[in-house]
Amino acid sequence: MRCFAVLLLSCLLFSCTREKEAAVVPQPSKRPRPLAVLQAGEYPLWFQFTDEGPVLIDTIEDACLSAAFIPWPLARHISFILARDDDLMMTVNRGGFMCLTPWQGGKQEDDGIGLYYISGGDYWQSYTTGAFFMIGEEREPLAFLYRDNRFVDSDQSDDSPSSFWTFDLQTALPYKTPLTFLDAFPVEERWVMESFRHGPDGFVYFRVYRQTEKPEIRMYKAESFSSPPEQVSLGAFQNSAKPEQVSAAPEALGEMLGIVFRESGYKAAANVVSPEFQYARSFAADADSSAITGFYSGTFFLAITPNGEAFYVETGDTSVRRFSLPALPEGFVYTGAGMIADAVFASWEEQEGYSIGAAGFMVIHCSTR
Repeated sequence: MRCFAVLLLSCLLFSCTREKEAAVVPQPSKRPRPLAVLQAGEYPLWFQFTDEGPVLIDTIEDACLSAAFIPWPLARHISFILARDDDLMMTVNRGGFMCLTPWQGGKQEDDGIGLYYISGGDYWQSYTTGAFFMIGEEREPLAFLYRDNRFVDSDQSDDSPSSFWTFDLQTALPYKTPLTFLDAFPVEERWVMESFRHGPDGFVYFRVYRQTEKPEIRMYKAESFSSPPEQVSLGAFQNSAKPEQVSAAPEALGEMLGIVFRESGYKAAANVVSPEFQYARSFAADADSSAITGFYSGTFFLAITPNGEAFYVETGDTSVRRFSLPALPEGFVYTGAGMIADAVFASWEEQEGYSIGAAGFMVIHCSTR
């Protein structure tokens, strides 16, 4: 079995062909070296998350029964995916940040996909990732971390109950980012943010509570991260979790969503990642239907179902091209998708209700384009 101990050398090239072993790749000096450079081929590259980060495994069967089921707020898995330019960025719950970016090694045969893992260390191990989004002209990625009180000892001290973190490829560790609107909830007054999301109306919504003998819970919305928050009702906060109408999607995406919904059998709901979006957006004509996950590039749309059915449609097409991702064992599902350098990226989890066992991701060459 090929393991991440080899990946940590950060200058090894992995091929999807079973016959070709890792080879040393020259690294240019302009960008920090990734943990590994992946070359996607017809065979999938499987990775599983461990305490040390993502581990390369030979097949998905090697992940079976390899981790005990634990509630999702405590489980290590890909919780959110974003796309910025040609990069895919992810939060690993209880782990840190991960980034996949096109990589040029100096020779064409050395090119591939750079895999970066920015571990959050011991701090992240105690917190749940509740949101991931980008702000500002620079599209800075921010992850919201909070402590899920359903699964922690109530007597446990918490000097930093919730916070926003970012990363860049020039630093070894994630770092905090202050947001102006949080000044309304000073830590010394024991206010704790425990929920954060973007609503379909463009506002950000969040819930805070005060840790006192008589706990107080409030819901707020804010037009931006520099504007003062406005208190809202419970109903307004709950409605902020609803998906957007398909008509709110970019016109080309809306047309492709309609084609995929029609041909996939997943009637009218999709969670979409795109370089055009500041955060993952959900679109639905039927909010009660099961959702597919998808990636919109601006010129094409890729959608996958939990069991690995894939649907690919380009702008102007009237039908989709269908194919299947590598099969998963029973109890495993695909949870997110993206495309990078002609490769399909898909996160996967072993699920049992709201609990997660093994989790990781897969990369394979896309032959539909």
